[in-house]
Amino acid sequence: MGFLEGVRVVDATRLLPGGFCTMLLSDMGAEVIKVEQPGLGDYMRATPPTKDGRSPLHASVNRNKQSIGIDLKSREGKEVMTRLLKTADVFIEGFRPGAMSRLGFSFQRVKKINPRVVYCSISAYGQEGELSSMPGHDINFQAMAGTLAYSERTGVPLLQLGDMTSGMYAALAIAGALADRKKAVRIDVPIVGSLLSWMVAPAAAYLATGKAPKEGHSLVFGSTPYYNVYRTSDGKYVAVAAIEEVFWRNLVMALGAPELEHMRFGTLQEREHVTAELKRIFATRTRDQWASALMRRDTCATPVLSVEEALTSDWAKGMAMLANLGGEHVVNEPVTSVPAMRRRPFTRAPELGEHTGPLLKSLGYSRAQVARLKAQRSVQ
Repeated sequence: MGFLEGVRVVDATRLLPGGFCTMLLSDMGAEVIKVEQPGLGDYMRATPPTKDGRSPLHASVNRNKQSIGIDLKSREGKEVMTRLLKTADVFIEGFRPGAMSRLGFSFQRVKKINPRVVYCSISAYGQEGELSSMPGHDINFQAMAGTLAYSERTGVPLLQLGDMTSGMYAALAIAGALADRKKAVRIDVPIVGSLLSWMVAPAAAYLATGKAPKEGHSLVFGSTPYYNVYRTSDGKYVAVAAIEEVFWRNLVMALGAPELEHMRFGTLQEREHVTAELKRIFATRTRDQWASALMRRDTCATPVLSVEEALTSDWAKGMAMLANLGGEHVVNEPVTSVPAMRRRPFTRAPELGEHTGPLLKSLGYSRAQVARLKAQRSVQ
């Protein structure tokens, strides 16, 4: 039996934070009903690049879900949403604070509809505070949380860390609330605060020294030769994390430089000498040659892979990190358990409104009523 088997989640979010949250819940067996705006749907459906008219990002994040199109501004659409919320265990929304209240689905209102609901909101800065009404996207969240500034090479981030972090916190909080729920629960997840809480190492550096951490500031920021990245002869890189004494010894022996072993905690001049020597040595062979020579010798040295290389690597294949759902590939759930977190097979991301008819029927609407709602464009 799946971890969250029997739990119904009504997801009224758009884009990545809420979608990632409910993806995690669906991977654990929850039934997720994605409420989308008729005619438009989740903006992530059009996130480029697309393949065969579908966004792989949307396909990965919205697997295992059902889709119903509801116009939450119409009277009829509000009634459909009300009936749906009566059946829900969890309601999650990702709009700016106040938006759901204006639509008639504030926490207080939903709590009256469903006295045991877990109500979760994800927003940029939380539901209260002077910045709560500000809009933003992931690059704004990372800028405000400090994740863009501690490197001198500030630029557009490859990873949507704020979106993903807040989605994980929301899923964790929801799962915790469901574990001992006796009455309605209100969860407020601020995206910027979520990301800042992940800045444990940079924050610790600042709290200890009173200075903003920069590259080379301390061990985890590249101040030592045994925790660093080195360029190889083919212009690629190897990552070294030989922090422990045994790994450092194994590394220098494998590199043919045993004379460097005693300089691991040497003077600044000695550390600079070691760094220069490691740069020279790693530049003599290709990345893959070094990977073959070092990875299985307890050196804590690994090749720096591209996204393509990581996805197609033997380790990723062994963990089935790419799954084929209905003919399209998606990034898979990495966590496994016995028994399985989800009992039912994974399903591909739904088309907009794909499950509207069956869901409305389950809520008590007749075939004629469904046809009328669709004709009015209250649902899709």
